[in-house]
Amino acid sequence: MNKATFAGPIQRFFRETSPMVRLIVMINIVIFIVPYLLDRVGLVIKSVTISDLLLIYGAKDNIAIASADQYYRFFTMMFLHGNIVHLLFNTFAIVQIGVTVERMSDSRRFLGIYFVGGLVGGIASYLFSPNPSVGASGAIFALIGAMGMFVWTNRKAYGENAKQILGSIAFTALINIFFGYSMPNIDNMAHIGGLLGGLVTGYLLMPRLIEHVTEDGVVRSRLPLSWGWKGVIVLSAILFVIVVVAVPAL
Repeated sequence: MNKATFAGPIQRFFRETSPMVRLIVMINIVIFIVPYLLDRVGLVIKSVTISDLLLIYGAKDNIAIASADQYYRFFTMMFLHGNIVHLLFNTFAIVQIGVTVERMSDSRRFLGIYFVGGLVGGIASYLFSPNPSVGASGAIFALIGAMGMFVWTNRKAYGENAKQILGSIAFTALINIFFGYSMPNIDNMAHIGGLLGGLVTGYLLMPRLIEHVTEDGVVRSRLPLSWGWKGVIVLSAILFVIVVVAVPAL
């Protein structure tokens, strides 16, 4: 294969994606590929491979979180993946959905939705699923929820298309949740929690479409909630309290 075979998709990725989506995707790939290569050359620490070490110390582990206050796991779990198929599936979803959400809002608000919404997914898994968990799917469902909330809060601007778009988004979320229940080793509680977290953070951070009539016609601008980030801070505080006082699924 010539260089163009590889260069084409890479160039399209950098040209067609948005800044924070590119950053998250590249971090996910590096965190998966580097340990994989180190495993292949035989690097181990106390008889444990580097990939396994990342899972041991970075996955959502209810016992470790509850007994050792390792709350960082709610975030590190978003950057870890169990295998190459898991990574590729989530990468595709982040690009397809994340670019739209980031362009609808902006980079800072995208990150707020991704991580706070993903945190809700991780906490839902912590409360209702005893199994260890990794993956960005909770954050991806948060993006789906935020996209749906954007269309719903701006349904007047979308007009007759609003119901169709909302139906398509709802179908995407529900069909993936259905597949989650029909397949083993899928953390569906993280999916459901992420979706709910995306609806809330989407309401707080996604902009409203405001139409102004000018001499040149109708001009549409995007206006964020003035108290949106304050709402996210309050939500984050509530989530922290829940994690501290709640008993996880064991």
